[in-house]
Amino acid sequence: MLDVIIIGAGPYGISVAAHAAARNLSYKLLGYPMDFWRNQMPQNMFIRTPHDLVSFSDPEGRFTIQNFSFETNIKLESPLPRSVFVQYAFWFAEKTSVEFTPELATSIRRNGDSYAVSTEGGQQLAAKHVVIATGIKDFQYVPSVFEGLPLKFVSHTLGYTSFEQFRGKDIIIVGSGQSAWEAAALLYEAKTNVQLIYRSKAPVYGGNRTQEVILRGVGNIFYKLPRLLKKKLLQVGSATVPIAHFLRPYVEGKVPQIGNASIDKAFVTDNKLHLQLSNGNVAAADHVIVASGFKIDLERLAFLDNSMKSDIVREEGYNQFPKLNRHFESNLKGLYFAGPLTSHSHGPTFRFILGLEKTAKTIINSI
Repeated sequence: MLDVIIIGAGPYGISVAAHAAARNLSYKLLGYPMDFWRNQMPQNMFIRTPHDLVSFSDPEGRFTIQNFSFETNIKLESPLPRSVFVQYAFWFAEKTSVEFTPELATSIRRNGDSYAVSTEGGQQLAAKHVVIATGIKDFQYVPSVFEGLPLKFVSHTLGYTSFEQFRGKDIIIVGSGQSAWEAAALLYEAKTNVQLIYRSKAPVYGGNRTQEVILRGVGNIFYKLPRLLKKKLLQVGSATVPIAHFLRPYVEGKVPQIGNASIDKAFVTDNKLHLQLSNGNVAAADHVIVASGFKIDLERLAFLDNSMKSDIVREEGYNQFPKLNRHFESNLKGLYFAGPLTSHSHGPTFRFILGLEKTAKTIINSI
């Protein structure tokens, strides 16, 4: 019987495992190591959070990204390349003696006072505690207007490490956020005929170190705030995150944009995907990449037993999110959450890397 099984081997899962290892807890860290960051996004793009705020968490705070830079002689800069962030993740795991079990969890069930977890490799594991730290990969969102269209013509931004396959093609990106601008910049560099279409009147650029520090601080007080204030902060947090300033010169003046236009209909004619826009125009492309982000919803965790989903109490007014106590624990004793699914109990900070330290320390101290 393990002390804890951690599901998800990204920044949150690795940090929780580092704290578990330091406290001599027996654990399994399930998931493909840093898969989202390493295999689902282009490596020649950047982390939007300033590099001095992206450190993982270990109990003594020894293995920061600054110490990684000093030991490896790898220069840190903002914006930080994703490839450097991934290198840091594996350095951190090695330094904190984190051990990976590179298999996906296929089911979690309650078994009396403990939990039974099955993996894709056939392992049958048991633990007193489970931490779900799966990030956002399971929650990609594609608007209904694109449902049923062949994959040849439409895809989500998630999963692309390169856009070279579209060289010379006509590509439309739908969206007005960070991932849309990243894709546009990289498609332009790949010499595609790319254009952006979005509903907002104009792109919104923003984000700076001061705002990031404030957001991190919100995570320390959100849980105790009055409900109405929490609701207001969540409304602000759920709005489109501004596009990082560093992306502006990669897109503006290079990639044509159609703003203030929604898509009423999508259809295939003459081996092209046509988009009927709300402004009356029709745009056509060889392929449309949807940068519509992610919709977090507990129900979309396929590995979580349906009876457990039914038993998990949800946040009032936000049925997609589990209601968690101050230790990030659900009403099912021993079942903890880390990352975006905690955002409506503990605040928008935990949608981002900024929430790592508080989450890992709190959960492992509780266990």
